[in-house]
Amino acid sequence: MTLARVRPLVVRIASVVLAACAHTPAAPSPRLPANIADSADGFTSSHYKDPTAWLCLPGREDACATSLDATELLPDGTRNLVRDTMQPGADKVDCFYVYPTVDLSLGPANHQSFTDTAPMTRATVAQAARFRSTCRLFVPLYRQATIGSYLRSPETRDQYLAVAASDVLDAFAHYLGAYNEGRKIVLIGHSQGAEMITRVLSRFFDADGPAGDRMRERLLLALPIGGNVEVPKGAASGATFHHLAACTRAGETGCVVAYRSFVGGVNVDPDRAAPKPGNETVCVNPAELDGAPRSSFSRAFFPSTDESRLRARGIEGITTPFVMLRNFYDGQCVTGRDGFRYLAVSMAASTPPVGDARVSPVELSSRWFRGKLGLHVLDFQFAQGDLVDLVARRARALP
Repeated sequence: MTLARVRPLVVRIASVVLAACAHTPAAPSPRLPANIADSADGFTSSHYKDPTAWLCLPGREDACATSLDATELLPDGTRNLVRDTMQPGADKVDCFYVYPTVDLSLGPANHQSFTDTAPMTRATVAQAARFRSTCRLFVPLYRQATIGSYLRSPETRDQYLAVAASDVLDAFAHYLGAYNEGRKIVLIGHSQGAEMITRVLSRFFDADGPAGDRMRERLLLALPIGGNVEVPKGAASGATFHHLAACTRAGETGCVVAYRSFVGGVNVDPDRAAPKPGNETVCVNPAELDGAPRSSFSRAFFPSTDESRLRARGIEGITTPFVMLRNFYDGQCVTGRDGFRYLAVSMAASTPPVGDARVSPVELSSRWFRGKLGLHVLDFQFAQGDLVDLVARRARALP
């Protein structure tokens, strides 16, 4: 059989397989009462009142309480143990985090089994657990859309995302009513989690009128990393949000830090992430936001697992859960095609300084990181120290 005949047959077979794997979207969580706007005092979710519906809650031994010890790679070739420590003001701030897509099923569906939370735990420990030094962490389990949902039409995908969002909104309303007690709030999410955080921001923090004003007063920072946040070209607000703006100055609160990361110097194809005509993608470099202008990330943290140790370089013999490099990578917001702005990541110098024995555990020249997804799976890792510092500095400034 010729290749011309084989290809259509393969496409038809793949379509049949994907169709057989499809599921009808699950029933969404109950719609929130319209009067829940700013405090949700007294609101109780029938689902999220159960502590087992949360991957992380303050004060218990769960995914966010695991060891975050890191081995720092030093320029002289030696190594140093770095332990996680609490920062002043950590009890004044709450962090609400939504993890990215971890259900890699090819059929479009909503994830509904939570007997195995290992995938959610891995993502949460890698991206969010380190924020526990600056805030109380809340991480709901939710019926996220599978990776297969993203392979379908936008209309089909949105059905599954709507179910996921109904869970996250229900969890956040319950958090406000049961746990917040007036604390400042940081919203954190990655990829699909960033989409969920964007919907929380739109529902609770971007509203018109007094209720929206009060909620914006309570927002310390929003970190929808690896998502799609747009503004009109040259503006700090508008498009995705009407009242919330991208962070632009040191110490600013109630604003948004967003970016997608790619290897510097690569011709980036925005594909479906391209902003609408007249808009541009929000890119805020966490390393440059506060203090003196600089481009190097203060502390990059990479998980050190059995799997990563097989692929990473220069971490032989390390047994801590993380590897840390200080001021080793640079980041710069770049304007690419069609108004798509992104965080370009590179080595801090084209060649390591004389006497610097470190090598990048992440091979930036790998074809894996130079495709359409770029450094998406590592969006949090390069700038993690800077992201935590942004929250810590604002927490310390609270009365």
